[in-house]
Amino acid sequence: MVIDAALTEEESQVVIDKHKEVITSTDGVIKFESSWGRRRLAYEVQKMKSGIYHMFYLEGDGNTIEEMERQFGYDDQVIKFFAITVDDLEKAYNKFETLKADPQKTANLVSESLGA
Repeated sequence: MVIDAALTEEESQVVIDKHKEVITSTDGVIKFESSWGRRRLAYEVQKMKSGIYHMFYLEGDGNTIEEMERQFGYDDQVIKFFAITVDDLEKAYNKFETLKADPQKTANLVSESLGA
């Protein structure tokens, strides 16, 4: 998910914690998390040029994903989100963390490594 960059560190953590609760309250299990911090968006979203990136690697059924996406949509502080399915959470997490360490990688490489 991408959170409004105008939020403070504490405010953004409240948003993250709220969505973690949504996931766990619907029997989802967060296996890994990755915070990318403030970054420039590839294009403006809701007239914003940057956002706070945070990823959840989770296991859950359709109800978990449906409720998570519904709550993201209601939250004005979440400016962008998407969910994808991967075969191996740990492998996807490790590959994505490797890409995070090299900011020159493109969005296509990120999509390929996640299996999207």
